[in-house]
Amino acid sequence: MKTSTFLGFLLALLIASPAAQAQTAAAAAPIAAQSAPVALITDKTTVAPASTAAIKVRLETNPVTRHLIVRTDASGPTRVELNGADGHPVLTRDLLAGDLVSLDVSRLPMGSYLVKCTSGERSGTKRVILGQ
Repeated sequence: MKTSTFLGFLLALLIASPAAQAQTAAAAAPIAAQSAPVALITDKTTVAPASTAAIKVRLETNPVTRHLIVRTDASGPTRVELNGADGHPVLTRDLLAGDLVSLDVSRLPMGSYLVKCTSGERSGTKRVILGQ
């Protein structure tokens, strides 16, 4: 009788043991997560975002009658567009970094135009008056 009681007690202990361990592990998981150290080194590589600041556009004279001289502070190849009132490009030139471009505007009708400079993700715009 003592042996069967002892074996029954051991069997009950073994059966109850995994359930008790699961409850203990579930209760301990949030505590372990709160006290876990923050990882400072990761396996992820991040790339710094490209500069999206506007390009500085300078016009030599405004209003213009013959030649429009455009300078920018872009550090790479730059596209310079002279856009009409409808927003479509009237003149387009490509220039290298640090250069200036002279646009012959003597044959264009008088009016207001926009000079748009684009270099990669950066762009800048200035308004110019032709023919006054």
